[in-house]
Amino acid sequence: MHAVVAASADTADCANTVVTYWGQNSWGGSHLDQRSRWEQPLAAYCQDSTFDIINISFLINYNLTGLPVLNHAFHCETTFNGTHTLHCPDIGADIKACQKAGKKVVLSLGGGNIYTYGLETAADGQRFADTVWNMFLGGTHKYRPYDDAVLDGIDLDLESGAQTGYPAFISQLRSYFKSAPKQYIISAAPQC
Repeated sequence: MHAVVAASADTADCANTVVTYWGQNSWGGSHLDQRSRWEQPLAAYCQDSTFDIINISFLINYNLTGLPVLNHAFHCETTFNGTHTLHCPDIGADIKACQKAGKKVVLSLGGGNIYTYGLETAADGQRFADTVWNMFLGGTHKYRPYDDAVLDGIDLDLESGAQTGYPAFISQLRSYFKSAPKQYIISAAPQC
């Protein structure tokens, strides 16, 4: 778990908001024999009043010609048949429990890893926004990694890859958000 405090002079409801990342189990990956000390399931952190927004990490490979690839470091290892896309109903249940507890849960895209990801063109950005909307947010898709759980937005943790298509990606998501029954979050932690 990594936490940051987000403060904004523009909106009072963002002041002193604590945002954290969950899902990489860094300690557990190097201590495979000590499972009891690994990062806990998502719902365990939502019982903690410290955190307001939890970024689920990471969607590591956009796979623009197919289905995106997630990495939740031992929290979920099951894929949809014939794909490399994780199917994580337990995380989906935890997302809903967190939201019921008043937490916002967003999906972090990118991260620091061996995979390359990026959006080379505006068309790539628009297509990928359609995929993200349908698989993780308010749309519908045959493969929804968290089943019927609807995330509260996305976080861009951009540390590699082409960036030209991100304005179109954000614009396309915002077009979906306009008619959505709930508000969505877009945040970023870019590495320059």
